[in-house]
Amino acid sequence: MQKTISFDLTGRTAVVTGGSRGLGIELATSLAEYGADIALMAGNEEKMKKVAEGITEKTGRRVICVKVNIADEDSVNAAVAKVMDEYGKIDILVNNAGIIRYGSPEAMESKDFREVMDVDVIGTWMMSKAVVNASMLPNHYGKIININSVNSFSASPVAPAYHVAKAAEYALTKSCAAAWAQHGIYVNGIAPGNMQNGEMAPDTPADILENIRRKVPQKRLGGYGDLSGALLYLASDASSYTQGVTITCDGGLILECF
Repeated sequence: MQKTISFDLTGRTAVVTGGSRGLGIELATSLAEYGADIALMAGNEEKMKKVAEGITEKTGRRVICVKVNIADEDSVNAAVAKVMDEYGKIDILVNNAGIIRYGSPEAMESKDFREVMDVDVIGTWMMSKAVVNASMLPNHYGKIININSVNSFSASPVAPAYHVAKAAEYALTKSCAAAWAQHGIYVNGIAPGNMQNGEMAPDTPADILENIRRKVPQKRLGGYGDLSGALLYLASDASSYTQGVTITCDGGLILECF
């Protein structure tokens, strides 16, 4: 029977930034499970190699590792060039790399604020720009998925730089979508909530975790695989008429924010 849509990614090549840990592992593995060959990008080569071996062992797909400083344009351009040399094209880009720094607005150091903006916003833009120019514009095809956050839509007295950066990344997603839609390039986002394998420290006290769970309507933290459905939809041809949206995967947390 002919199916209406397909999530098959066979023959596609995907770049996943921040691919050495946390959500990057889940995102890269999910894409490989559906047929994509993967290029992991991160700063820690040793961790990346272990992740790559695990993904290949699990899925049988080819996985390469490319070291990058996401906040440095020369490094970004060189990393994209290496992927192009290895694969010849980049069909899917998942901008997952990000950092968080804490500090109240009146006390935070300017270097910490700039670092968050450089990685979370400017790094996302530079990587998108490099991939679009190298492969997606010439091929008139591409899927870009920015991993935003529910923090794109909220405020924080203790992590203002992160919330500002994620709000900017949300706006960047829409702006790039508007700019590149006519060129066959789809730009969308995913906004995770509180994820067990995200930025949350593994040694977070049990009482704090319980307090976080209580705030989520589903009464749980996000687990492995909770982002995969949205990712595969946006990375595949199933999303052929979806442009400039951010899918919230947060167990309903955003419902409690307003």
